[in-house]
Amino acid sequence: MPQSPTQQSSALRKGVFALFFAAFIGLCALLIGWAIFIAYALTADETPPEPADAIVVVTGGAGRLERAIELLKEDKGHKLLISGVHYRNTDRTLFARFDLDEETINCCVDLDREALNTVANATQTAIWAKENNFKSLIIVTSAYHMPRTLLEMRRAAPDVSFQSDLVAGSTKQPLLSRLINWNTVHLLTKEYFKLLAAVLHGTTERLLSHRGQ
Repeated sequence: MPQSPTQQSSALRKGVFALFFAAFIGLCALLIGWAIFIAYALTADETPPEPADAIVVVTGGAGRLERAIELLKEDKGHKLLISGVHYRNTDRTLFARFDLDEETINCCVDLDREALNTVANATQTAIWAKENNFKSLIIVTSAYHMPRTLLEMRRAAPDVSFQSDLVAGSTKQPLLSRLINWNTVHLLTKEYFKLLAAVLHGTTERLLSHRGQ
């Protein structure tokens, strides 16, 4: 039996309400996730990792390389991969400010100049780990960058065990000052949406993989 105009109007209103309600819930989830991510990125503490086969540092943020060199000196790993080295940085300029002897650099430090983004960092790390038969790695990067980095690393090298070593942001300023700093909020918001995109990409890949089986 065909619906009356009143019934059609009621069904339309219910559909529109359901659509707006779903959008509202999605927006709330997005904002809550953003707030949790911001809080994590600004307050995460550096926890000393357990020794591993090797160390990987993803370049691009203050304090990352310094922390990775420190871990190498502490014998937390046998070798160090510096991933994403800019082509203009020579070995001399890269190591000039660190107290590393030539023997250590030659035996224990490898440079990756191929990676230009986080996905490529993970790809190059997976290749390096396979070539050296490394089964456990310590990943060094900024706190805000760590979730996406580990996601891509585990996707690229599922047989490798990863530990994170966070390089916390500047703690010289009060937390409130960092929260209201536009540059900080903009950087973290961009990273949050990059993380969501990486999660969505991984989920889509898994769903398509299961459908193809």
